[in-house]
Amino acid sequence: MKSRRRSPSDAPIDPDAFAAALGDDSPAARERTTAALRDLTQQARSAGAKAVVSGRWLTDTTLRLATHLPVRDRATLAAHHAGKTGPQLADALIRNAGRTSGGIGAVAGALIGAQQFLPPAWVTVPFELAAETALVVALEMKLVAELHEALDQPVPATGAQRGLLVAQSWAEKRGVNPQDLVLGVGAADIFGRQARTTLTIALRRRMTRRMGRSMAALIPMMAGAIAGAVLNRRATVAIGKTVAADLDRQAMVTGRVVPITA
Repeated sequence: MKSRRRSPSDAPIDPDAFAAALGDDSPAARERTTAALRDLTQQARSAGAKAVVSGRWLTDTTLRLATHLPVRDRATLAAHHAGKTGPQLADALIRNAGRTSGGIGAVAGALIGAQQFLPPAWVTVPFELAAETALVVALEMKLVAELHEALDQPVPATGAQRGLLVAQSWAEKRGVNPQDLVLGVGAADIFGRQARTTLTIALRRRMTRRMGRSMAALIPMMAGAIAGAVLNRRATVAIGKTVAADLDRQAMVTGRVVPITA
C-alpha cells in the first residue's frame, strides 16, 4: 500500500519559531523573521506556481498557521503593556502589530530587492510575496485574537476551532460574536464542511488581492523594503482598528462595559 505523498502545505511548523517571528519589532526579531520568510518561501516554491498564483497555497498555509497563533491572555497582555487595559491596551496592541507588520514587509522587501539585478530573480517574487502575505495575515489574526482578549471578549474556543473563528473574524473584518455560537448560528455552521469551504473561498479572495496589491507596488517602485513596510503597517493598523471598533459596538449592544485605564 502506497503512503500518501505529503503536500508542501502539510510541511511541519515549529510553533516556537513561528511565535518568535510574530513576537515584536526588535532588531533580534529581524533574523527570526528572515528565517520564517525563507522557510515559507521554500514551501511556496515547492507547492508550485499554480498553487501560489491561485491562492490555494496561501489559504491553506494561513489556515494552518492560524492553529498555532501564540495568543496571550488579558492578564499577560496587561503585564506586557505597563498595566494598560481596555481601549488603551487595544490601541497599544494595534500600534505594536503595525510596527511588527512593517518590519516583516521591510525584511521581505529587502530579500526581494537584493535579487533585483539577477535576470531570473523576478520569477521568484510571487513566492516571496506569498510567504510575506501568509506571515503578515497570521500576525493580523494574532492581533484579532488578542484584541478580543484585551477588550474582555475572548474567542470562545481553542486550537483549530479558535483558528477558524479568528480566520473568519479577519476575513469579515469584524469581531467574533459569542451570541452567534450560543444561539447555534455559528457553532455548527462555522466548523462544518460547507462553512469551511465558504471561509476558504473568502480568505483566498482577500489574500490574493492583498498579494496582488503588494506586487503592483513593489515591482514598479523597485523600493521593496520601504514599500513593503508602509503597505503592511497601514493594512495591519486598519484591520486592527476595524475589529476593535466592532468589538466596542458589540459591548455596547450587550450592555457590557469595557474597563478603561485611569
